[in-house]
Amino acid sequence: MPITLSHVSYTYQPGTPYEWHALDDVNLEIPDGEFWGIIGPTGSGKSTLIQHMNGLLKPTQGQVLVDGIDLSARAANLRQVRQKVGLVFQYPEYQLFGETIHEDIAFGPRNMKLPADEVERRVRRAMERVGLDESFRDRSPFGLSGGQARRVALAGVLAMEPRVLILDEPTAGLDPRGREEILSLVGAFPALGMSVVLVSHSMDDVALMADKVLVMHRGKVHMLGTPPELFSRRAELEAIGLGVPAAVQLIDMLRSRGWELPAGAVTIEQAVEAIRKSLRTKAGGGRG
Repeated sequence: MPITLSHVSYTYQPGTPYEWHALDDVNLEIPDGEFWGIIGPTGSGKSTLIQHMNGLLKPTQGQVLVDGIDLSARAANLRQVRQKVGLVFQYPEYQLFGETIHEDIAFGPRNMKLPADEVERRVRRAMERVGLDESFRDRSPFGLSGGQARRVALAGVLAMEPRVLILDEPTAGLDPRGREEILSLVGAFPALGMSVVLVSHSMDDVALMADKVLVMHRGKVHMLGTPPELFSRRAELEAIGLGVPAAVQLIDMLRSRGWELPAGAVTIEQAVEAIRKSLRTKAGGGRG
């Protein structure tokens, strides 16, 4: 289910002293089955952009198509679109409200007017997908750890069985263990047939997870490419206030000290393998 943005611009509070042009002539197409990362400095338009992808915001100019449906058209059924394109905001656990975890996760499917047995099937499946067993079913969502509450909130979106999942800083505020658990879950979603769009300030997370990375700056598409393509342009990223993954920093530091290392390593695992290969080459040359 592709998402296409054609010449999309968006202005907050137009015609007032607080007018702000958040998006400026954005053109994108997110195909089926891909994992996209979106990065950019604060105020670059990332959150505004993703809210256009399921019709929460409508463009001031331009067109947004979801599976061929123009979201600005009068005939567009935005409720159905939002069931297909699930959006998980930052700190989604603050939106939990059910007396039990089951009730919270079931809220979306019930609003879809699904039969009771289908609601139950979806709740069970969503809980399984986020690693919550039956012992959590009747517990209150307000006595959970941060990572567990984040899973419940995520399950509530998954229970509507979206084809595209958009996540805005899904690991914000979590401890290292909770962060790792959420990333592991998110990384499995493309294999379940979902496209994923991840907004993150963590260059390491994006490098590890994404097939493509979109860089937003001042409301425009600044760069777009694979993680190796994007993070090889370190000077350009740093010029707009962004960093690069730790692996890129390590490889750059070693190359500046004379190591012969290939470009393109963007994760720690890739950097370690490149260093091992270089050491093996040096050892082999020494024996010759």
